Amino acid sequence: MSIAEVALVQFDTIPEQIDCNHEKMKSLVEEAADSNAWWIVFHEATVCGYTSERDKYAEPIPTGKSTCYMSDLASRHNCYISFGLSETENERYFISQVFVGPHEYWYRYRKTWLANNGTLADQVTPNDQGYRHEWVRYDPGTGPELFTLDGVKATCFLCADGEAPRCIERARMLAPQVVFYPNNRSRLPNVMDPGVGRPFDVLSQRAREINAPMLVTNRTGRS
Repeated sequence: MSIAEVALVQFDTIPEQIDCNHEKMKSLVEEAADSNAWWIVFHEATVCGYTSERDKYAEPIPTGKSTCYMSDLASRHNCYISFGLSETENERYFISQVFVGPHEYWYRYRKTWLANNGTLADQVTPNDQGYRHEWVRYDPGTGPELFTLDGVKATCFLCADGEAPRCIERARMLAPQVVFYPNNRSRLPNVMDPGVGRPFDVLSQRAREINAPMLVTNRTGRS
């Protein structure tokens, strides 16, 4: 397995402000690259956050604005960058994590075990407060799969995926050397549940179940 300097980057994404978020990501990539980071990992939904206007802000991969922008950054700084966005393809929508490298777009993972954070009634109200009700707004992916990043066998899952026993078992069966686990939530899993322990105790247990180190990011702020 290769040895890489890893930067796990978290910031307060501003919903719907893609250009502003790009500039923040650029600054953070430059800072990480200056510290010799070779893999730079952002949180889920980095580019736009969650929005009630999914159709307006979702992007194709790899031809969309954000993938091209981050691919250029990866090329300029000779690194790998992973970041999240809402993806659109053939009138379907996915919560996706994108991986770009020094020379090209590399890989994308589509979230599979979508979160149910609302009701259908929420989704159709005039103020449309159900924008985090993922089952209403997004299509599921096909679950974790093995891919190679810089010679390392890797897999990825997003936020609620990590709460699904089937996802953990599938990841374990893939026998990865590293797991990417970006989140976008107010707290990491089970941190408030009595008797469970601190969040990183829980995440360490999941890493042991999969038998691979887990690279965890989460958003900051109130976005």
